[in-house]
Amino acid sequence: MVYLLDAMERASREDGSVTFLSPEGDDRVSWGELYQVALRQAARLQEDGIGPGRTVAVLGLTSRAAVTAIAAVWLAGAGVAVLPTPARTMDVDAFLSATARHLDRLEASLVLVGPPFEDLAAPLAATGRAVTPLDRVLEPGPVSDWRRPEVADGDTVILQLTSGTTDEPRIVLVSHANLAANLRGTAAAIGHGQRHGGMLSWLPLSHDMGLVGVLAATLTCGQCDLFLTSPTEYLADPASWLRQAARHRVQTIIGPASAYAVAARLLPLGPRLDLSRVTQAMSGGEPIDPDVIEKFLAAARPHGLDPRVFLPGYGLAEATLAVTIPAPLGGLRVDEIDADDLTAAGAARPPRAGRPTRRLPLLGPPIAETTIRVTDPATRHVLPDRTVGEVEVRGPAVTSGYRGATSAPGPVVDGWLRTGDLGYLVDGELVICGRQKDLIIVGGRNIYPEEVERTAEQVPGVRAGNAIAFSVQRTGGFGEGLGIAVESRAPDPTSVERAVADHLLATIGLWPVTTRVLPPGSIPKTPSGKLQRAEAARRFGAS
Repeated sequence: MVYLLDAMERASREDGSVTFLSPEGDDRVSWGELYQVALRQAARLQEDGIGPGRTVAVLGLTSRAAVTAIAAVWLAGAGVAVLPTPARTMDVDAFLSATARHLDRLEASLVLVGPPFEDLAAPLAATGRAVTPLDRVLEPGPVSDWRRPEVADGDTVILQLTSGTTDEPRIVLVSHANLAANLRGTAAAIGHGQRHGGMLSWLPLSHDMGLVGVLAATLTCGQCDLFLTSPTEYLADPASWLRQAARHRVQTIIGPASAYAVAARLLPLGPRLDLSRVTQAMSGGEPIDPDVIEKFLAAARPHGLDPRVFLPGYGLAEATLAVTIPAPLGGLRVDEIDADDLTAAGAARPPRAGRPTRRLPLLGPPIAETTIRVTDPATRHVLPDRTVGEVEVRGPAVTSGYRGATSAPGPVVDGWLRTGDLGYLVDGELVICGRQKDLIIVGGRNIYPEEVERTAEQVPGVRAGNAIAFSVQRTGGFGEGLGIAVESRAPDPTSVERAVADHLLATIGLWPVTTRVLPPGSIPKTPSGKLQRAEAARRFGAS
């Protein structure tokens, strides 16, 4: 018995629906109707030899066809890989080349290509791949009966490309058992079994939060109404996110911290919205700045949003998605610690008078069936509370590893997933400080890029959520230095550059080796908005 197939069938008998939002009009379909169309397409896929052990790649923006295709692939028993769409600044030829490399590594048996990437179908097919228009999954026509596939709990259901913040993204293999465990644990943590309602998301389906946390969670529920739009629509009109939340009176909104930063700036400029029905404002996928979230909650309160509904969490693709989630309706809770002790000794101690502080969000305890610990990255000895080390995770949602990983070691060692994230525990709750690979070491001090970025964003003229810090190798053998790039619309970039450097020196005691002020859209990000620090160092890191 495989949870996903059984849950999708049960959900199809419920009353919920999914609505695809666009400027051209809304497209609503019940989960039951979508399931029946997906069954027909699953039968077609089976006729073409698609089943357990095969991989189908999907390239296209969020749409009825894309969601139906994903459901059909699962019903056929195959694994699905939703390919990332290009970042704003990516060249078309570079995107095509990267997509071809992804498909080679995925060993995809079939590629479904939809709008607005139809022009890529021919060059992809020319390389010998089986390519089919995505919209064809909605076409009627006679097919043979669907056969329930013989899949096992250990079979791959999702091939998740990591965000690719460094080099080529890895391909995480998520099994049916992994997915079921994560959906169970998440539902229990947020109280999903006790209440159902509408959810709004613009997150890309190529991102684990969009594919697992949004689509798979609602597709296997059936009682919830899902409202979907694409990242492209959101980026074209960021104010539409909360405008749609008010219009459709949803109970759950979800987005990365950067989306809440943008909303904090836009809400005071727009009309009054009714956000009183929102009971969960979920956030994950990138570091959470308490100051930004507090600004959002203050800006949203006149629109009826209860500050207690903010719900952060921690997760990663190698654990399927969620790892820790606080209790609902607890709001933003912050651990304020001594900044100097954190950087010098890796200790999260209460602040002392006259010393700089750092505020970090509490991200909750582990979800059901999951265990976390913090260890010394070198010795892997377990560390006590309030001591910074590498976060490790164990449980049934932890995946087996990566596809095609031949030389690099797998992420799981002795049953524990080594996340590469630095953090500490406080009474069983997790606090994240940053990524081990992003850490910048200057003069023996551990500099967390997230803190540098938050500090830079305090400078007038710097766009919220659009500062990126990275390591710069200084010439002459002087080791690492700090680099910072920010986006600004200010008419005098030189003055912003000087203000950023002065503010960093005054606040964290470091003068950046490289400071760049860039026009909007210049900072490299993934389609979900995650900062790509390695790419920023490559582009802007010349000292």
